[in-house]
Amino acid sequence: MRKLISVVVVATTFAIGTAFAQVPAKPDVNPITNGAVNMASTPTTIAAKTAVTSDTQAGALNECYNTIGDQPRTALQPCLERKTREVTSQMNIAYKKLEAKTKEIDSSATAKALASLLASQKAFEKFKDAQCQWEGDSVMGGSGAGDILSSCKVDLMRFRTKQLSD
Repeated sequence: MRKLISVVVVATTFAIGTAFAQVPAKPDVNPITNGAVNMASTPTTIAAKTAVTSDTQAGALNECYNTIGDQPRTALQPCLERKTREVTSQMNIAYKKLEAKTKEIDSSATAKALASLLASQKAFEKFKDAQCQWEGDSVMGGSGAGDILSSCKVDLMRFRTKQLSD
């Protein structure tokens, strides 16, 4: 009976350790042998772990992994910076278009709608920065923290751009 309990404890510990493994530096690297650390489960980190380790490639982080190919992981940051510049520009254009469309509406509520749009954008920026900082920090100092932070910002700004454009 003691051996059975020991086996169950070891198997459970291994399974839990596997579930909290850090996102690997490359999609084809086994997180167990990559010096994995406990990683907080957040929507983006779960998506990043799933996307990086699965066949379905989605999000800015995986797009950059696909772009850099066999180059060192350090090539990710310039790719993510380029994507950040691109999506920031797209989001600003979408915001200005929505603002212009709102200004065209002849209504006594137009000014209030414009003020609400601005407040919403400021709140989004604050949320984006806090959320992505948390997600980057949730890897507890792992080498990919900056990459996760940057890709989170790109992904959230893409979402916001779609909101502003719809």
